[in-house]
Amino acid sequence: MILILLTTIIWPQDHKKEIKITDEISTGGTPKTIVIDNIFGEITIKRSSSSSIKYDVTKTISARNESDLQKGISEMNLKVINRNDSIILYLAAPFICDKWSGCYRQGRWIQRDKDDYDFVFDFELEIPANSNLDVQTVDQGNVKITGIEGLISANNVNGDVTIKGARAIDEACTVNGDVDVFFKSNPNSDGTYKTINGTINLYLMDRMNARVTAKTMHGNLYSAFDYESIAPKLKKTTSKSDEATIYELDQSFAIEIGQNGPLLSIETLNGDIYLKRQ
Repeated sequence: MILILLTTIIWPQDHKKEIKITDEISTGGTPKTIVIDNIFGEITIKRSSSSSIKYDVTKTISARNESDLQKGISEMNLKVINRNDSIILYLAAPFICDKWSGCYRQGRWIQRDKDDYDFVFDFELEIPANSNLDVQTVDQGNVKITGIEGLISANNVNGDVTIKGARAIDEACTVNGDVDVFFKSNPNSDGTYKTINGTINLYLMDRMNARVTAKTMHGNLYSAFDYESIAPKLKKTTSKSDEATIYELDQSFAIEIGQNGPLLSIETLNGDIYLKRQ
């Protein structure tokens, strides 16, 4: 059963309504992948002591008049798909075309003839620690994940990505914001960490083993661990004009900490990269 609570706030020359959507889904004790495909709003995920998944979503619609407000409330909705191996939470509206609705399989396509209302969805979830995560938002919120030990993929555009208590990161990326990852144990699988305008902080344990490729244009790499430099790779290309063979130098800085560790690919344009001890 889904519980819906309504709260209306009227601002000068503005109409706004908050809708609380709460539900709990049993996993049957089987680890699942939790997918959140958000557009505007926060994503906050915490570890649960139970085997069920509980979500509290605040849907906020704002418009300049009551008619547009009611239109936004009616057509902008949260949808949930419960599969054997995954639970997917995504946004649905007439102007959103994506892989979940089946009309655009390459990602998401949005076309609005008129921006007659604004929408924000703030997600708060409590999930089993052994869940995998694949979450993303675009604007007006950060991504915060705590205590989840499954494989994590977390993406943002305008906001930070913060992950605490991680064991396995597939990717932690944003465009305008910081990426902070606190590992519960050192990573044992490859991972990607990126931002354009921001700092990347990886908090790691002692006896770290990893190969690290780091790329930054206006920043530096700082490591609290002893390392050996790895010679840059040469990329072989062929000129179309005279069929000459050209070798391009990889612009990333590569180091090895310990030995025989996973590959950590770290990249920022305007910001520093820190490998820190916890």
